[in-house]
Amino acid sequence: MTLFFKNTVRIPLFLIFLSLNTIFHGSLVSLCGIIKFIIPIPEFRIFIARIAYWISGGFVLTDNVLMKVFYDPEWDIQGLENLNMNGTYLVMSNHLSLLDIPALQRVFFQQIPFLRFFIKQQLIFVPFLGQGLWALNFPSMKRYSKETLNKHPELRGKDLETTKRSCENLRGQPVSMLIYAEGTRFTPEKHSRKNSPYKNLLKPRAGGIHTVLSSLGDELTSILNVTLVYPGHASPSLFDFLLGKIPRVVIRIENLKLGESGVPSFETIQSKAGSLAVRNFLNQTWEVKDKIISKIHSESSITGTITQPTSEPSSTDSAGVSSTTSLFSE
Repeated sequence: MTLFFKNTVRIPLFLIFLSLNTIFHGSLVSLCGIIKFIIPIPEFRIFIARIAYWISGGFVLTDNVLMKVFYDPEWDIQGLENLNMNGTYLVMSNHLSLLDIPALQRVFFQQIPFLRFFIKQQLIFVPFLGQGLWALNFPSMKRYSKETLNKHPELRGKDLETTKRSCENLRGQPVSMLIYAEGTRFTPEKHSRKNSPYKNLLKPRAGGIHTVLSSLGDELTSILNVTLVYPGHASPSLFDFLLGKIPRVVIRIENLKLGESGVPSFETIQSKAGSLAVRNFLNQTWEVKDKIISKIHSESSITGTITQPTSEPSSTDSAGVSSTTSLFSE
């Protein structure tokens, strides 16, 4: 089966099934949001949120199956040991592509609580999408443009206050917060424009991570420092994936505790020096992460970028995805 014919068949089929999966599960989660709004009883809202999480798990599981059936990339994952579905985690990752969130959802599915990340406050008012995000208790943040801040300097810092309030609403429950410290996806153009001191990364920003740590640090199980690499691609696009140009995904996970291995303690984070301590920690972490990414790319170029998936079960088979070979494998 030629690559052209294979893509002609699988791309429209994959997109159709992906759309159906999104519409079906997304509609159910949005319905949970509407019910949650209509019945403002705290205990009932907690119950509805659990149902919404269960439905979202169905979306992730179906998404994993679709990726397996139509593309079946090799998953090279290390560091999934000693994780807990009832824990509280800060998942801190580099950001390369629109594929990052589906990749991390697959890796951490049934390993830690459902991944959540900050959303722009305006999205809450988008029909269906907003209700679904609200049902899942996604924390919101409000950003102001430079023009707005210049006209209204009193708004400076208000975005972090909104973010902190959103984080505090997550206290007392298992939660996994995903933060991309770079604040945007890596591209060669951004790398050059921002004068990044790293070869494979943009400069990390401490604001969001410091806010999460200061709000949830006393309940935190650990920080999961994730290094995500698509060998042979600096910043792959969705089209690269659809065309079958991403045969391998490499993920390295480092489990970090507050107050250990160079990570600032909770007391330090809450002090006046907390922001600087988090910034220094991120800079040191990013230096190591940059070397890891370079090493993975170097090893892949030696062994060959295109590698066949192994016949052995991957470390994500526990996510409910069988080891069945892709329908579109060579």
